[in-house]
Amino acid sequence: MKKVLSALLILLFVLACLAACAEKDPNGNKTDTKAPEQQTQNLTTVEPEETRELTKAEIAEPYLEKLGETKYNREFTILCMQGVGNSEKEIWVENASDEPIDNAVYLRNTALFDRFGVTIVKHAVVDVNSEAQKDNKANTHSYDLIMANGPGTGLLAQNGYLLNFLELSETLNLDQPWWDPGTLRDCEINGKVYFMNGDINILDNDVTWILLFNKKLIVDFDLEEPYKLVNEGNWTLDKFYELVSCSDVSRPNPVSGEYDDGAYYGFITTNGGGLTNFLYTCDMTTVKVTDGTPEIICGLKSNAEKITNILEWCKKTVSDSHITYFSRDPVVTKNMFMENHALFYSEVLSYIVNLSDMEYDYGVLPTPKYDEKQPEYRTHVDGVGSMISIPANTPEEKKEEIATIIEAMALYSYIYVTPAYYEVTLKRKKSRDPDSSEMIDIILQSRTYDVGYIYSSSIGLADMFRQLVEQGSSGWDGAFQKAEKRANSGIRKIIKQYDKL
Repeated sequence: MKKVLSALLILLFVLACLAACAEKDPNGNKTDTKAPEQQTQNLTTVEPEETRELTKAEIAEPYLEKLGETKYNREFTILCMQGVGNSEKEIWVENASDEPIDNAVYLRNTALFDRFGVTIVKHAVVDVNSEAQKDNKANTHSYDLIMANGPGTGLLAQNGYLLNFLELSETLNLDQPWWDPGTLRDCEINGKVYFMNGDINILDNDVTWILLFNKKLIVDFDLEEPYKLVNEGNWTLDKFYELVSCSDVSRPNPVSGEYDDGAYYGFITTNGGGLTNFLYTCDMTTVKVTDGTPEIICGLKSNAEKITNILEWCKKTVSDSHITYFSRDPVVTKNMFMENHALFYSEVLSYIVNLSDMEYDYGVLPTPKYDEKQPEYRTHVDGVGSMISIPANTPEEKKEEIATIIEAMALYSYIYVTPAYYEVTLKRKKSRDPDSSEMIDIILQSRTYDVGYIYSSSIGLADMFRQLVEQGSSGWDGAFQKAEKRANSGIRKIIKQYDKL
C-alpha cells in the first residue's frame, strides 16, 4: 500500500512539473501551444468564498426575535424638548417623506406599531424638568420616556425622578451598538445608570462638536493635508496652532482695516461649547467615575498641570484676535466660513447640513489631540443634546413592557434612523468627500461624557474651564482652589442622593 501511495505521489509530482513547463520561444519566453479559444475555454477562476458584513437589519433581527411579538395595543408617550433642533423630529413625524430622517422616523414608528401595537405619542414642552417633576409628584405616570437635555437629565437623576436602566438589563442590551457605550462607561454611579444615549435620539449626534476646514485655503497657502495628519495620529494642538497661526492666513477686513467679522482668520468658533471642548479633546474630564464612585480628577497635580498647558494653548490661540474670531451668534460664524473667511471652523455636527450650499469645498475633522501620545481623538456632546431616561414612577408591573418597547424602538432606530441620519444625510448627501465620511466615523466613536459637565449645576468645573478660556487666563490652580470646596460638596451631595435612590 505504501508503495502504491509513493508511486502516485511521484506521478502527481511529474505531472505537475510537466504542466508547469510550457514550450519556450527562441528568446526563452514561455509560450502556450494551445489555440486562444482553447485557452479561454480551459481557464477556470476559483472565486473566494463570499464574505460580507451583516446589514443592520440582520444584526438586529435575533434581538427583535427575543422580544417576541406581544401586541400591547397602547400609546407610548415621550416627554421631549419643544423646538430644540431635532428634539421633536427624533421622536415623531406625521407622514412618510422624501426627507431621509423624517421618513426613517416614520418607518421606525410604523414598525413598532405593526409588531407590538405601540403608537408613539410626542408631548413637547419648553420646560421638560418641571413637567417631569410635576408628573412624578402627582404619581400620574403620564410619560413612558423622558428626553431632556444633558444637565436637565442630571438634575432629574440626582433628585430621584428617574429609573435605573440597569434594573432592566435583562431586556435592554446596553452593550450593543444601538446604545452609546460612552454613557454606560462614563456615567455609572454606585451601580446606577439613570440616562442613556443611543440610536433612538439623533439630537446627541447633532450637537457633537467637530472641526471643519476650508480645502481651498489649505491649497492656497500650501499647508499640510489635515486628513493625512489625522490618519497618522499627528493631528495635535501644536500642529493645529502651526496651521491657524500661519502668517498669511489671518488678515484684517480689507474695507475697515479691523479684525472684525469681515476679516480673515485661521480659526473661528461659536458659543461656549466650542471652548469647553478643548478640555475634552485632550482626553481630559473634570470628574471620572471609578468602580461606581465619581472623583474630581482635574485638581490632581498631574492633571492640573495638563489643564494649565491646555489653557496656555487656548490663550495663545483662542485669545489672539488676529488668529481667532469668537462669536456667540452661530449665524455670523457660519456665514464667515461659507464666505471663505476662515481656515478652520469649530461647530456641532448638524452644521454640516447648513453648509450644503457653500461654494468652496470643505472637509470634516475630529478636534485635535493633546499630543501624539494620546491614543484616541476625543470630543463631547454639547449639553443641549437630548438624553434618554425613564420616569421613576413607572409602575412595577409595567417595567418589563416598557423595557421591551424601548429596546424595540432602539433596534428599529438602528435599522432605519441611523442609516438615514448618518449614511444618507451626512455621508452621501451633504458631506463632500469619502475622507469626511471616515472622519465622522472617528468623531462619533470617540465621544466622551463628563459627569462634571452633566451635573454642572452642582459641580461647576466645566463651566469654570470655559470661563478661563474666555478670559484668556491660564490660572487653573487659583481658580480651582476657589471652586474646589463647592465642587467636592457637589460630588458628595450627588453620591449621597444616589445612595438613597
